[in-house]
Parts: sequence; structure tokens; C-alpha cells
Amino acid sequence: MTTPTHFNNINNLNDTFVAYPVEKALPFFINECAKKYPGKVAVKFNHSSFTYKELYESSNKLAKILIDNNIKTGDIVGLALDRSPEMIISLLAILKSGAAYIPLDPEYPKDRVEFMLEDSSAKILLTSKKYHSHFISNATEILIEDAFEKFTDYTAEEPTIEVKGKDLAYVLYTSGSTGKPKGVQIRHFNLVNFLLSMQKAPGMTAVDKILAVTTISFDIAGLELYLPLISGAEITLTDSNTAKDGRILFDIVKNDGITFMQATPYTWRMMLEAGWEKKLPLKILCGGEALPKDLVSKLTSRTAQLWNMYGPTETTIWSTIKHIESDEEITIGKPIANTQVYIVDENLNNLTDGSIGELIIGGDGVAAGYLNRAELSAERFIDDPFSATSGSKMYRTGDLGKYSENGDIICLGRMDHQVKVRGYRIELEEIEHALAKEPDVKQAVVIAREDTAGDPRLVGYVVLKEANENADFKTHINKWQQALLAVLPEYMVPDDFVLMDAIPITPNGKIDRKALPKPDYNVVARTGDYLAPRTEIEKQIAEVWQELMGIEKISVTDNFFELGGRSLVAVQIMARIEKLTGKRLPLATLFEHSTIEKLSIVLDADSKSITWDSLVPIKPKGSKMPIYIVHGAGLNVLLFNALAMNMDDEQPVYGLQARGLNGVDEPLDVMEDIAANYISEIIAQNPEGPYALAGYSLGGTIAYEMANQLMTMGKEVKMLAVFDTYAKQTDIFDPPVKRTFNRTRLFFMKLFNSFALLAEDPKRTFEYKNELIKRRIIRAFWKLRGKTEKQQGFFAYDNEIDEASAKAKRNYFQKPLNITVDLFRAKKRTFYMDDYEFMGWKKFALKGVNVHDIPGEHNTIFAPPNDKEFAVVLQQCLDRVSKQ
Repeated sequence: MTTPTHFNNINNLNDTFVAYPVEKALPFFINECAKKYPGKVAVKFNHSSFTYKELYESSNKLAKILIDNNIKTGDIVGLALDRSPEMIISLLAILKSGAAYIPLDPEYPKDRVEFMLEDSSAKILLTSKKYHSHFISNATEILIEDAFEKFTDYTAEEPTIEVKGKDLAYVLYTSGSTGKPKGVQIRHFNLVNFLLSMQKAPGMTAVDKILAVTTISFDIAGLELYLPLISGAEITLTDSNTAKDGRILFDIVKNDGITFMQATPYTWRMMLEAGWEKKLPLKILCGGEALPKDLVSKLTSRTAQLWNMYGPTETTIWSTIKHIESDEEITIGKPIANTQVYIVDENLNNLTDGSIGELIIGGDGVAAGYLNRAELSAERFIDDPFSATSGSKMYRTGDLGKYSENGDIICLGRMDHQVKVRGYRIELEEIEHALAKEPDVKQAVVIAREDTAGDPRLVGYVVLKEANENADFKTHINKWQQALLAVLPEYMVPDDFVLMDAIPITPNGKIDRKALPKPDYNVVARTGDYLAPRTEIEKQIAEVWQELMGIEKISVTDNFFELGGRSLVAVQIMARIEKLTGKRLPLATLFEHSTIEKLSIVLDADSKSITWDSLVPIKPKGSKMPIYIVHGAGLNVLLFNALAMNMDDEQPVYGLQARGLNGVDEPLDVMEDIAANYISEIIAQNPEGPYALAGYSLGGTIAYEMANQLMTMGKEVKMLAVFDTYAKQTDIFDPPVKRTFNRTRLFFMKLFNSFALLAEDPKRTFEYKNELIKRRIIRAFWKLRGKTEKQQGFFAYDNEIDEASAKAKRNYFQKPLNITVDLFRAKKRTFYMDDYEFMGWKKFALKGVNVHDIPGEHNTIFAPPNDKEFAVVLQQCLDRVSKQ
């Protein structure tokens, strides 16, 4: 097949050089504009306004006050003010003082704001009387009201300090539900290049009026506040409540002559629902997530111009732009000035043939990395192999993309939306893109579901352009499947489809994939008498269970696990209940309260009575010696439920979940401390022993240290079982030469092993390697960007705990113990180990290692049907040691 001509010229798309004064900082351009338009209104807010001259002079005076408070170039100032002209003056003043600012939305969680202040070592916190002493930090607090009262003591001329293009402008923390926020460091030249490019396209002039709706903690606010101020345009600034009301926003746009506005798809939908029908002389930018097809026709028919914007925070707001016309393919267009976008494979080969790869961005927008996160910066900000400039960096976005036929870039979404179905690796966005082209499809979302364990299925959720009650849904499905088969491999065609009135979205306007309902594969049969919900809380729980488990009627006495409940749906159920009731329950609550009736009693209790203990009673009743199983890296003790249910009726089973899952307790990062925490709860429940300990993966090492501490205390440890755990001694205490040699040797051994596995089982090896890469990218993504909403739900803090656990493992010096280890070894191997036979345990277990092979591979030993055989072998071992 002949390669299309446009693919031979892709590199021309990155010829984006445009000369600009790279040495100049942003205040230079804003000051020049203020001198050009002194009497023109710069900012309108409610019933007040500031001219360019007033903005210029006020920011100059406030900058001098900061300088008098020992602010120097390179210092960091936190800014926590409500949306107001004073907020804009403060931003400009900080930049003019030579400092960089951290935007702190006062509506954000208090502990998150305080973390940002501490992590950045902010020297000053500029805030208002409203928030006086609200945030605890080492920063010196300056109140904006007090500063304004001192303006008469200062002249209006610009500060004499010189701010350069290479100096830091701001540090913007990407908030997320896992791990702690990471501060992205943006320099002045990053910001200036972006703004000058935006000034040309999409374009802004002094006649424009922009409606600014975005919180300053979201990087796109930089366009709304600074682009007008270097162009002589007028800003209409909304307060935070107005920004959330589509009706008021539409009225402002319509009545105040707004010509320019930027927002997410969610905000545009709010305004459309407010009755927006007539065309307005409005240029609009849409970004933050994929531009839905159904919005294009609505927005293009109602506005002067629609621009689709794309770019991560790490490359300074927007990196590509596309003027969208009606009825054309939706792309993210081409790079802005002095920006390069490449689509690469895993080896950073430039994919210029239209293949799907990762979007990587280089050029003058690339940030200076993450504040105080050198290792993370090195992982995501890599050397630019395509640049002739020494030291150039490029940013790995973690987004998938490919080139369209006209050379534009199509963004296919996050790499963490990749799934595996029937052994094939699939990019869901590619299916969505194809399905959305069908003439009767208004919007489509595709996910992989595994409602039946071991049977993952692709499900398409479709909103029709026109509802037709007389249409046969099966006819629709057949037509869609045939159309998809014409452009996609068979394994990428969804098995099931669900018609939706609307695709659910999160409060910040992104698609809520977790809220997509289970298809009606068939009605699950149930046995026993049906007892209907009697109270309001029982009704709420029943509705959640029925929706997420796909069962039409659930009795309040039905057992969650007997109905086929698994950990994934348990997470969804408990998260939904939290949203409904405002109460967050530990996921392990389902072990003791596994019916609607029992769960409702817990929810009716006082929130203070809900505990997040590490010790979880999975199957607490029975006369035999209990076994205590420590979580693996995934933190989910519900994995052990199927194992417990397949063991003897008289066998008690307890799980140990990590500290910190509630988002309040600080996770532990020292192995000895983790073990001691678990031991304290075990002894409180079972003070005499004897003890049977077990751990899965990382949990095996924790269980080993627990055994060490219990034996030191004089307690009897009858059994130490490790579930597919490799005992690898840390090398941080080795001499550097030895450490380098061993790591190099291991690298090549893993490489050779990969070739051997590839020859033996190419399909599975390819899957495994792809899975490893995907996990690393997912982990990096959640570390860097995260979700914009507040952390909530279950395992929302798992990445933070994983980091702490990994640190504990790295620093743990494992000593040999006078003990026997029962090693439960997965039969299927997909990764290299120095010691396949004993998995490294022989040198640590001085009394020997008993090896028990169990079916499956590392991640599937607890999955049906492997769990049944595993349970039998484990029970036999427990019975044997208990008799000794």
C-alpha cells in the first residue's frame, strides 16, 4: 500500500519558528499596553471597573510593598484571594517584584492549600482579611486591604528590579485524587511565547471583550487574564458563583457585548441549556477535554468562531489549536508558535505514517519541570532528540494521538484508557472516534466491563441524534457493528450497546465513565424470599446495588458476595453511597455488613463511630487458628474474600489494609513501622496467639517483618506464608560500584529473558510488556496531573500509599530469620527472577522454604477458578502447621 503523501511531510508541521523577545518577561508587555491605553477599561467586576492606568499603578505600588518585605527574584509568593480586580492586581504585582506566584483558590481544601505553601517554601502569603490566619504555613501573611492602605506611601513608577524571560513566573500545582499535588514550574518566556502566539491565532485585539470564568488554580486562566492585558482588550471578571451558573453567563455574554470566551465543554452545555439559540459575535475556545461532536454544530451555528484547544499544564496552557468548521473531522490541529508535537512509539521513534502513538511536546512552552521532584521531572521531561539545541527538553503527555489525512493531529485520549479484551490491547478512543462517525450517533463512549469475572466485554454507550421509539435497537446494533467491522479489527467491535439519554459527566465537565450503567446482559436470578426496602436509606442502597450490579430486585437480606459482588463493583457502590449520604465507609465494611439491611444500620450510625482500622474481619468466625493476610501494592483486601469463602467453614480469615486510605491518616513509609502498626491491631484482637501470617506480593515482605517483630516479642508464629512475593534484598547499602554492576547485570538478564519469553509465548509476553509500560504511564499521569475535583471515594489515596510502601521496601534491610516460609508460587511466569525455584527466600528462611505451586500468574491467583485450588492448598498448610 502506498503511503499517503501528507505523511511524508509531517515534519513540516513542526517548522513553527517565530521570532519574539525571549529575554523579556511578561510585565514588560503588560506595561507597554497600559501606557498605550491608559484610560481604557481593563477590568470590569460586578459594578466596578479599573482602567489600564489604575491597574498599572496599583500593581507597581503593590510590587514595591512586596520588595520592601524582602521579596527577591526567584522567591515564591502564595496568592489566596477571591476573584476580584485585587486578585489581578496582586498577580501582576508578584510578577513585577521578580517573584513567582502560586495560585491558591480559597475554595480548595485547606490542607491542600497548606501543602502547596509548605512544599513550595512560599515566602509570603498574600490574602485578605476574610482568610486571615485561615491557612497555617511558614509564609509571612500580608493582607491585601492593609497593603492598599499603604499605597499613598509609594510612587506609581515601575519597580527598578529587572525581571528576565528565564525567571520563574508561576508554579501551578496539579491537583489529583491520588498522591500529593505536583508543582509545575512555568517561566516567563514560556508564558510570553504562548500569549504572543494566541494574540495572532485565535487572535485578540483592543476591541475585544473577554469573559473570564476560570479559577486561577486552573492554568487556562492565564489566557483569560494576560492575553487581554497585552492586547488592550477588556476583561469582564466573574465571581466563583457566577462562573458555575450557565444562565448568568449567557446573560452576560448576550448583554455586555462579550466577543471572546474560553471554557470547557461542560460550561458550553450549561449556556446552551440556558436558552442560547441566536448567533452571537463571539469567538470561543473549547478545551480541557475532548470536544464532543454534538457540540460542534450547536456552537458553530451560534458563534463567530469555534477553536478547539489542546495542551497539558506542563507545556504552558495550550500547545495546539484548531479552528473548527461545521461538519469536519474534529482534531486538535497543529502546534502553536515555537512548539513541536511528535507522535512516537515506545522507543521514541517518530511515527509519521499515521500510526497511533504517544503525543510528546517540545519547544518554548515546555516547563522547567516539577518543583522539588527531580526524579519525576526526569521521567516526564526528557531530552529532545529532535532538537538541534543542546539541553532542549520535551514533555511526555501520556496522551495517544495520530495524524489525520490533512496532517492535523487527532488526540485519542489518555493512554490509561487502554484496555485488554480477549488478549488484545485496545485504545478505546479509537473505537469511539469510529462510532461517532455514524450518521445516527450524537455521542459515543466505549468502556471495557468485566461484570462477569474473567469475561471482559466492550460496551458502547450511545446517544442518538434523534430518538425513535419505533426503531428496533437490535437493528441499530447490527448496523453499528457492521460499520465498525469495516474500519476496525473484529476484537475492537463492542459486544454490547446501551442507549443513553445523555452521557454522565463529573461536576467539572468531564465524562464520568464510572457512572455508566451495566448493560442488561440478562436478569440475574435470585433465590429466597424477597424483602423490599423499608426505610429511605435502605431504598437508596438498594437502588445503587441494583443499578451497579445489574439486578432488577435485591432483597434487603441478600448477601453482596452471594449475588456475585466483587471488589470493582464494591468500589463503585461505596463511592456512590458516599455521594448520596456524605459518609465515607471503609470498603471492608462489606465483609461484616454485606446486606442492605446491615449496611443501612452502619450508615445510620454517627460518622465518628466509623473506623478505618487496618485489621479487617473477612471471615472472623471459626474454631481454627486464624490467618492474617497483608494487602499487596493494590491495597485491596477484598481480593482475599473469594479465597476465604473457599476455605473451611471453621477457618477465620482477616485482612490487613494500609493506613491512610481514609485520606486523613498519614501513610507509613518505614517497613518496621508498617509492620508494628499491623501487629498492634492483631494483638489487640488476639493477644495470645499463636499466629499465622501471610502476605501478597509486597505484603509478603511486610508479613516477614511482622513475624520478626512477633518472634522478638516472644510470640509464637506458627506459619509465615508469602503469596507470589520475591525476596529481593535492597541494594542501597551496597558500595556504588557493586550496585551499578548488579543493576547493569540485572538489566541485561531481564532483556535476555524477554527474548526467551517472546520466543516461547510471543502473544502473552507482548501483552505483559505493554501492561508494564501502561502502568508506569498511568502512575506518572496520576502523580503529575490527577483529577481536578477533590479527592474522594475509595482508594483515592492509593498512589500516595504506594509511594510510601515503595520507599519502605527500598530502605528495608531484610535479615534472615529462624523460621520456615511457605511460598505460594504462581505457575505462570512472565517476568525475570534470579531465583525461580525459591523466589529469593532460601537465604532468609533458615528453617527452609516449602514451595506450593498455585494456578494463574501474579495478578490472577485470586481470580476464579484459581481461587478454589489456591484455597485448598492454603487450608492444607494451615491445618498441618496448627497440629505441630
